Amino acid sequence: MKTNLNNSKPLQVKDLAKKSICDGHVYLTTKEGRQFYLLKPGILIEEAFIKKYAITQTTFDYVAVTDQLIISQFQTLFKELKYLQFEKDLRQKTIEIEVFFREKFSRSSHFLNFALACHEEFCAIPRNELIRMHETDLHLFRKSLYSASLAVIIAMTNDYYHYPMIKDFYNLAFALDIGLCHESYSYFVAEACNRENSVPSSGKKWMELQGASVQEISTYLGHPEKSYEFFQQQKGLLAYPELKEIVLYQHELSSGQGFPRGLPKGHVSSWEAIVLLASAMVDICDEYPFETNMMNYLKEFNNQKLKEIPVQRVYAKLCLSLDQVQNIKENAG
Repeated sequence: MKTNLNNSKPLQVKDLAKKSICDGHVYLTTKEGRQFYLLKPGILIEEAFIKKYAITQTTFDYVAVTDQLIISQFQTLFKELKYLQFEKDLRQKTIEIEVFFREKFSRSSHFLNFALACHEEFCAIPRNELIRMHETDLHLFRKSLYSASLAVIIAMTNDYYHYPMIKDFYNLAFALDIGLCHESYSYFVAEACNRENSVPSSGKKWMELQGASVQEISTYLGHPEKSYEFFQQQKGLLAYPELKEIVLYQHELSSGQGFPRGLPKGHVSSWEAIVLLASAMVDICDEYPFETNMMNYLKEFNNQKLKEIPVQRVYAKLCLSLDQVQNIKENAG
């Protein structure tokens, strides 16, 4: 990744240690002038990394991609939502969040602003489990971070505005693929998930054509149930424990040919559709062009999964709501 280091500023390791998730590009410049790219936006900052560079009190070259003011404004809106009680007030606050979301991401604001605010406010997954995901694949962690944040805005635009429910959607989307954290996880497993999200029922076939091992195919096919087991073990993680069933539906199809249960279309509700859509929108990969082009990405998003699972209505409501929020605000004023 090429970044304009003319915009960089020095960042001491002690200040980097205060961050849980990296919010910019971090480089190390040697005495000879060579530059090494160490951290990208959206990855977990691990204790081992900090300890390694704390010994020499290293100062890095740092290029921020986030704006702390935007993050703080989203956090304030979330906290205000948390303490509201009446339906009218809750709905009005989610509209306010949607308006602010559209305002910021119709420009070039980095989506990580929203993702970090969501993570700080809603994430209830134990730190050791976040580390486990990150150690399995940092791209899997970033995918989960962004998918979970999209689940928040998708839920709000689909008239879910109770704080505990939104928080559950976040954590479900974040740990949806935690079942992939296995010693047999590989490029083949990650790419099969991407292909399944884009072209349903293609993941296993692609793995077989590529010569993936039996263990890799088993990890791929078994990860929804492994993720479900994770939520069963995490007592108190969800305000609505029954929602954990959602993780079993991530690769189900309207034809009933999905896995692991082969459920037909009528068995998948809008609850599942919110998380399924959020997951389908983000691949496990190295680069995300939508990070600075989110509103256009949301409007232009299209893949076969929209046809194969009942997410069309949820997706349509997302786009419609984000188009209308500005008019709603102006009319209310």
